[in-house]
Amino acid sequence: MPPKKNDKGKSKKTETKQKQKKVEDLTFGLKNKNKSAKVRNYVEQVKNQVNNSGKSKDDRANETRRKAQEAKKEEEKRKQQEFMDLFKPVQQQKVPFGVDPKTVLCEFFKAGTCTRGSKCKFSHDKAVERKSEKIDLYTDMRDAKKADTMDKWDQKKLEEVTLSKHGNPRTTTTIVCKYFLEAIENGKYGWFWECPNGGDKCIYRHALPPGFVLKKDKKPEEKEEISLEEFLETERHKLGTNLTPVTLESFQKWKQERKQRKEAEELKAQQAKERAFKAGKMSNMSGRDFFEFNPQLDDGEGDDDSFDFAQYRNADGGYQQAADYSDKRGNSYDDAETSEPLAEKLDDLSINTNNKA
Repeated sequence: MPPKKNDKGKSKKTETKQKQKKVEDLTFGLKNKNKSAKVRNYVEQVKNQVNNSGKSKDDRANETRRKAQEAKKEEEKRKQQEFMDLFKPVQQQKVPFGVDPKTVLCEFFKAGTCTRGSKCKFSHDKAVERKSEKIDLYTDMRDAKKADTMDKWDQKKLEEVTLSKHGNPRTTTTIVCKYFLEAIENGKYGWFWECPNGGDKCIYRHALPPGFVLKKDKKPEEKEEISLEEFLETERHKLGTNLTPVTLESFQKWKQERKQRKEAEELKAQQAKERAFKAGKMSNMSGRDFFEFNPQLDDGEGDDDSFDFAQYRNADGGYQQAADYSDKRGNSYDDAETSEPLAEKLDDLSINTNNKA
């Protein structure tokens, strides 16, 4: 037989493949490997056992320590990167000789940390870079103008556009063109807008006066509201002087007149219903009105079979006893053969007769 090969000569890649194949053999046939948490935990446990097989306790401890150190280094690196992103110092840009600093955007303003304001020698206009860019021969600038609609402009941008169009060369009045105002109010003004009143030959101004506020930007005026006390005082002064003071006698008189007037109105309504009933107009009548105006509907059927027990009651409301038989509880009986109280029998009899009716 040929001699066995020495396992120490195996490469690390071959050993890794063997361990991976062993793990696959041990976990072969397991269902829901990617769904069940228990199965995933079992698979991880098998992988750890296979990977740690053939290693001493010290080797496993060293590997765990090495992984912890690597994780710590990664965490420190990530924190340092976040710190640099948050507190990255801004470098002051250098302007070449002959270049106007106002054509260069301030880096501190771009980062939101410029404290010089209007005294800064660099520009604080974010569109300055786009304005100073060279014309791109491969891009149609008209498409950019079409996309640059009025709803994206502010007051300053609107004034710049109106000045850049170089209209109104023959303007001799300070009146603003109504078509120009309508176009601005309706959001139709833009690079390609033409005045219906002759275009560039319009004699009226195509510029907003200083401090002009659009209707859509105006804040709604607050309505003046008065309190309830002020309203009552105002209405009281409107009543005049020829009025009747409210006293106990005048109030009683008013109450009596109001009661009489209400009774007269009810009587009038009752008479109107009676006339309507006699005339056969019963569309607006309730069920109660039918029985009030026609008592014959209440024929009293069902009362003939009822039994009157008033003759059996005493002066105090109890029933008379047919015999003197009594039990310990004080219940009386009609004879010795029955054990039911007389009052209960009379009640049962009353219920039966009423059911028959």
